[in-house]
Amino acid sequence: MRWGFMVFLFCYIGYIAELYRFSERYLEHFRIDKKVFIILLPVMEAGINTLNERVSIHYILLIMISHILYLGLFCLFFSDSPAKKIFTAMLLIAVRTIVLNFGCSFFSCILLACTNWITEGQATFIGAGLEDIIGAMAYCMVILVLSILRRKIGSVFEHKINSWYYMISVLIAGIVAVVDLVNWGASRGIMVVSNNNGVEYWDVYYNQIFSHISICLLTALAACIAGGFVFFMNKIYMEQRQKEQYDSQIEFYKMLNEQYLQMEGLRHDMKNHVLALYGLWEKKEFEKAENYLKKMMESGNIGSSEEITGNHAVDALLYNKKKKAEELSIRWVADMYIPEHCTMDEFDLCVLFGNLLDNAIKACTEVADVEYHFVDMQSRQIKKCLLLVVKNGTVVKDIKEIKQGTGLFNIYETVRKYDGTVSMKVEDHVFEISVLIPLVTTDIS
Repeated sequence: MRWGFMVFLFCYIGYIAELYRFSERYLEHFRIDKKVFIILLPVMEAGINTLNERVSIHYILLIMISHILYLGLFCLFFSDSPAKKIFTAMLLIAVRTIVLNFGCSFFSCILLACTNWITEGQATFIGAGLEDIIGAMAYCMVILVLSILRRKIGSVFEHKINSWYYMISVLIAGIVAVVDLVNWGASRGIMVVSNNNGVEYWDVYYNQIFSHISICLLTALAACIAGGFVFFMNKIYMEQRQKEQYDSQIEFYKMLNEQYLQMEGLRHDMKNHVLALYGLWEKKEFEKAENYLKKMMESGNIGSSEEITGNHAVDALLYNKKKKAEELSIRWVADMYIPEHCTMDEFDLCVLFGNLLDNAIKACTEVADVEYHFVDMQSRQIKKCLLLVVKNGTVVKDIKEIKQGTGLFNIYETVRKYDGTVSMKVEDHVFEISVLIPLVTTDIS
């Protein structure tokens, strides 16, 4: 076994390890033993190369088989959403394809120039021993790029909707296809010549140099387009989410202002209300007095005791959501408690509660069976954490069918801000989401 191949093998194992770390960080836990994943990757590639050597397969078909198997491997081993798994796989395929091609051409160009200079123009090809070294250096470049992306690309994987992942995956697939076509052209002997009409037309050395430079430029351009598009679309997506949160904040303050104006109106008319109630009491018209009091409570947004959380903003929000649920004939159960020492911002609390209830009410309206038209919301303190649980009817049968929309994005973002956790499950057409948020308490001696 050549020493160059040993160096290449060592670098290739390093690439597999870095690929595993990247996948483990941005995708959910493994369905199958992670050791099988690490072993199966090189075995799969070795099998494709062996098949190519024994059976003459068209280059493009071989690449397509490789990419499909790669995608299938990610879909099989990880339990994340299909869109996110496809996006991750396509991103890793793109990094390997683009960087590996750039690295091979870049180092080939340098080594070819050096060997030609050392031999004073006698060497026009790279020796077989150096090909493995070039491959090893190219894989080192892939490892470096993956390591940088693993630390810097976190925001791209944070709770995007499925359509976003699919759209970016299609673009990346197109760029990879272009680079694969260039590789196919190179394998067919289609090369850039240094001088089409001059005496150097048949100079193999210069043609190789120019071909490698062309591939370097093309792959660098492909990397810039892919990276720029991903980060640009991520920035637009994040700005859109921030705008939606800002709009939610405006709506929240409008709701509080409306609540305040209603209460002020009630206070302003209190003298007249007291006189009216006193008159009904004197005439012993107690039923009318009761109805009159109920109307006063409704006009003042004075809810039932089950909605008293200890937080006035959340109380106002719950009252409005309950009215909406009742208008849609959705059964409402709310056993809420928010500790006095809860340090969550009032707005963040309303974003969290509001999105949870909006999603629950919307899910109930999609269910045909009225038995599942219900929203059950509970919050309590568990040791030093706030536990919030919402249950509602749903048409979905499996948690994988849950669409990652704006509501869930806002929930995830709010919970992440306070280092909390979110868990979801679906059983017998009942969706349950649990939120656990650490409480920062101040001990009083």
